[in-house]
Amino acid sequence: MHKLKKYLLMNSAFSAISGLALVFMSDAINALFNIDNSIVLPAIGINLLVFSLIVYYVAIKLLKRKSLVTLISALDILWVIGSAVIVVFQLFNLSTAGYIVIGLVAIWIGFLGSMQIKYNKGN
Repeated sequence: MHKLKKYLLMNSAFSAISGLALVFMSDAINALFNIDNSIVLPAIGINLLVFSLIVYYVAIKLLKRKSLVTLISALDILWVIGSAVIVVFQLFNLSTAGYIVIGLVAIWIGFLGSMQIKYNKGN
């Protein structure tokens, strides 16, 4: 399997799993993160599910479209930057566990995005 395709599929799978968790386990995640809003996490989850489908389609059908892979990678980088801002400035008064989870997810997404950028150059 082409390495770019592998990382895009990993990104798609992680986004889908995260999206499903945010939609169907939002009450538990809200409790873990110390969030009172019942709409935010499902909304993020739905967006992640849509993103996951787009990334999957690009990986399967449009792998040669460098601009699409670049866009996906840019969105991953924006996710990492947004997450870093939330963690560094302790925004939204989340729990310590919430900030740790956000940080760990950002590290993983940063890794996937960097691998996508690396292998998109050779595509």
